[in-house]
Amino acid sequence: MIVKNYVLKDTYYDSVLLMRLAGEIGKMPGVGNISVGMGTAMNLDTMREESLLTEEGAAAGPNDLVIALSAESLSVAAEARERYLALLKDSSVPAVADVWPSLDSMPPGHGRNLAVISLAGQYAAAEAEKALEMGMNVFMFSDNVPIEEEVKLKTLAAREGLLMMGPDCGLSFIGGVAVGLCSKVRRGEIGLIGACGSGMQEVMNIIHLNGGGVSQAIGVGGRDLSREVGGMTTLAALDLLENDPDTKVIGIISKPPAKESAEKLYARLRSVKKPVVTQLIHCDSPDAASSGAELSATFEETALRCMALLEGRHYTPPDEKTRLAALLPRAQAECAKMSHSQRYLRGLYCGGSLAEETIALASGLLGPIWGNVAFDAEHMLPDSSVSTANCLIDLGAEEFTLGRPHVAIDPSIRLERFRQEARDPQTAVILMDFLLGYALCEDPAGMIAPLIREEKQRAASEGRHLSVVASCCGSDLDPQRRDLQEACLREAGAIVMANNGEASRLAALIAAVKGGWSL
Repeated sequence: MIVKNYVLKDTYYDSVLLMRLAGEIGKMPGVGNISVGMGTAMNLDTMREESLLTEEGAAAGPNDLVIALSAESLSVAAEARERYLALLKDSSVPAVADVWPSLDSMPPGHGRNLAVISLAGQYAAAEAEKALEMGMNVFMFSDNVPIEEEVKLKTLAAREGLLMMGPDCGLSFIGGVAVGLCSKVRRGEIGLIGACGSGMQEVMNIIHLNGGGVSQAIGVGGRDLSREVGGMTTLAALDLLENDPDTKVIGIISKPPAKESAEKLYARLRSVKKPVVTQLIHCDSPDAASSGAELSATFEETALRCMALLEGRHYTPPDEKTRLAALLPRAQAECAKMSHSQRYLRGLYCGGSLAEETIALASGLLGPIWGNVAFDAEHMLPDSSVSTANCLIDLGAEEFTLGRPHVAIDPSIRLERFRQEARDPQTAVILMDFLLGYALCEDPAGMIAPLIREEKQRAASEGRHLSVVASCCGSDLDPQRRDLQEACLREAGAIVMANNGEASRLAALIAAVKGGWSL
């Protein structure tokens, strides 16, 4: 393999676009590895760590585009470069009258009220501050932003009466427009606030699939309900939805919040005049019962509670024992085909909050779940590249996204990990989520389906039965089409469940039955 760097001076493109297209080029025959980004110190360090940086690339500046790749020959490298540039050209936004090269060049009265920022973390905060000072709400996809900067930006947004969505905000659904890595759903009268991107998307899609609709879905960033940030954007979004005439019911979903932030939110909810459902994962606040909000334990329950409140009904979810009893025959049938050595659940997730819902559900059957998103420090993996016992890995966590695309955009890292887990003789079941929507992988099921078939056949040849359980977080309105993705996974031999909660229950039940559990 040879390594080549191509530098385009003073050429800027959005990092998400660059990473997504790099994944396409990585599939070309003869191309080994590829990394594309602006010539920032962080991006160059990443290329150096991947043994892809040459002297030419190292001389690039932060305003230069660097294409770094390894290939089997100079001709293949040149072909890959030309193909990449062609994809960039085809993916560029068509020319329109009002286009400016930077925020600084935008004139007064520009008429824009939302800035979407997906720069590298060390540059994102400065641009967000400019946008807020110009009177624009901000949606910040960027992660690796210091929490001190987040507090500063959200304090500024509060002072200006604006929304600071993020950092690390995966998606929002504003005025019927999908922003970020978001599904398309029908409009309706349920407003959502999410300190967890994939969790809010799951609720949106369950509402849609059950015939309901969403007025607004406001992402606030995964750290908004931390102790340091104190729920500033969550509270601002709550004010907005309470005063929105198109919103009749409000749902609030969050990753595990800090105790102080949960108390502050529940205190505010006591005065909200609209019905509210809250799902604060792994939160046991004594203030919850007196807040007036309905409490929910899963994303499916949150969606169905919101729909029931909108219709003036009360929703009572089935108890867990009843749910597990319905799934038990299927779990037993899977276990009957497995070898003696197979016993563990291995989760490979794109969505962080979907992963946390799975941990909450599965731990009831299996005890503590190991991983890089464990609820207690004792069960955090010392090395996320090596699973132990019942284990769940969030492949969208910051440790996996530094300098590379999110796994929901480029699933290649999950393909590698799937093969690793599938060949472990102790693996009984692999559990996966599939995120659909705009700016996400165009065919996530199609990319992994051949590997599922291959590894199930390999396991069978070795006297094992590999169980694969999946769910799709998406809708029929998404570019990938939920029904087509589900069909592709089923044809490959995966068991596809209606939502993440049901998939988590079945996968955990398979591992539990294999370990001797019974009702």
